[in-house]
Amino acid sequence: MKSSLKEFKYGKQNINDVFSEWYTVPSYQRHYVWEDDQICKLLDDIKDNYITHSTEEYFLGSYIIQSKAGENDLLDGQQRITTLFLLFAFLRDYKNTPDDWIEECQNLIYQKAQKRTNTPARVRLKYEIRGDVGEFIEKRIVPEDGIANNWDEFRDLKVKKNESVSHICRALLSFKNYFDSNTDIDIDKFLQFICNNVVLIYISADTLEDAFRLFSIMNDRGVKLANADILKSSNLEKLTDKTKLNYIAQQWEDKQEALGADFDRFLSYVRTILLKTRQRSNLLDEYENFIFKKGVLNQGEEFFEKVFSLYETYDKAIDLTRNNNTAYCNLIRIMKASMPSTDWIPVVMCYYEKYNDTNLTEFTKKLACKTVADAVCGVQISKRIDDLGRLMKYIEDSNNSQDVLDNSNAFEIQQEIFKEHISSDIYGRQYAKALLMLLEYEYQDNNIPKEFSKISIEHILPQNPNPTSQWCKDFSEEDRINATHKIGNLCIIGSKKNTALGNLDYGDKRVKYFKNNIGNFARTLKIYNDYPNQWTLAEYNSNQEKTIQDIKRIFGIN
Repeated sequence: MKSSLKEFKYGKQNINDVFSEWYTVPSYQRHYVWEDDQICKLLDDIKDNYITHSTEEYFLGSYIIQSKAGENDLLDGQQRITTLFLLFAFLRDYKNTPDDWIEECQNLIYQKAQKRTNTPARVRLKYEIRGDVGEFIEKRIVPEDGIANNWDEFRDLKVKKNESVSHICRALLSFKNYFDSNTDIDIDKFLQFICNNVVLIYISADTLEDAFRLFSIMNDRGVKLANADILKSSNLEKLTDKTKLNYIAQQWEDKQEALGADFDRFLSYVRTILLKTRQRSNLLDEYENFIFKKGVLNQGEEFFEKVFSLYETYDKAIDLTRNNNTAYCNLIRIMKASMPSTDWIPVVMCYYEKYNDTNLTEFTKKLACKTVADAVCGVQISKRIDDLGRLMKYIEDSNNSQDVLDNSNAFEIQQEIFKEHISSDIYGRQYAKALLMLLEYEYQDNNIPKEFSKISIEHILPQNPNPTSQWCKDFSEEDRINATHKIGNLCIIGSKKNTALGNLDYGDKRVKYFKNNIGNFARTLKIYNDYPNQWTLAEYNSNQEKTIQDIKRIFGIN
């Protein structure tokens, strides 16, 4: 098979040879992220193999480097090589390590200066990402006894904000726990096996472009590349200015760290805003085939500029950083806590990108109502997404925000179906929480910031009342079947449910349960205050009628 790569080298090396070289983790690389499970699996594999297959090779995977004079940029395989680097540092200082291995381990992580060959002293693995990572390794890992003397600091730093430093500390603690628990390990034979029998396949590219291309097509063993990692690398390879590359890589890393596991999802929102269509294949193929090849965006700098711009939009409009519009922020928090899907998010971003704060709350409320109403009416997901795509196109083509708000087709609701469904049993439906939270938005004072971290739906008339309870005297079995799961019998509470207290008769339940769990929920408080004495069929019917009228008003239905 012919390759588009200009020239690269590959081969097999044992760990002793791997650690005779010098490596740099460039600024555009991701953090060290291996967890305890991955580390213990590696140690278990090595232990099992040195015992049962001591003369055989143990294949650990591959790594990709861009070769440079005197050192190598490590593009793939960072997780394994960093783990081994830390392991050698740990065993250098470990109490059970034989004396003749202490210097050997130190040589594996640090090259002493050699006058004869004019070789300067330097660490085998240098980190350019997050400046204090390199400093931490130089001060706490490289010096002999540096690990043995800093266990308290490692325990404190395992929760440090810097992701690489915290994971390095966790790795060292994992090593300590592992070797303290596996005292049967012969460390002499263990280290001999690692250095001589554990092998890696190296792939070396001369140019950054070819190295990035290799990085994009290969996966890490243990931690697979995320979509974000591949998109980053394939676009960074288009940049020729090293200073700009490092700056953009750092910006990307900052944003990826801020969003964490949601960063891939954010990139899918970017894709939706750019294409305004349903996603029909995996995210990487969508970018490659429909964004880059179709000329929607050029790879490289233009791609990063767009992602960073939309990140600012997302930061303000969805994450609510630096957003002082209290009513809008409360609405977004409610939507994030209760909406049946997140398909609405790119639509809000699209609107915010064009019109900023102008009529933002009104638009978002109309969008929330449309989204929930479609779920209530059972509109197919594909149609919902297509409708949202058309709304984004309309926003993009519109001349002012009022035109968007006045677009009746974009926010149309199937009114008769909607009225029928909200009057029936709603408990257990995916839209139930969203309906109740939109009611909550109407009742609360939206000049006051609200948080909705814990939300539970509670039945006022319980689902399974005690047969001897007042509930069964006030409601016939037929009435209970009819009323229990309807919206007029439901409310939002702020804590986890307590079934025992939830089944108390109304008077006791109101004092012992609702009073302590109402929290920020204004509608629940209104029910608590409006019905102080009892909850019979009459009270339920009254609240059901009021609630249905409120919902119709919120959704603009006659």
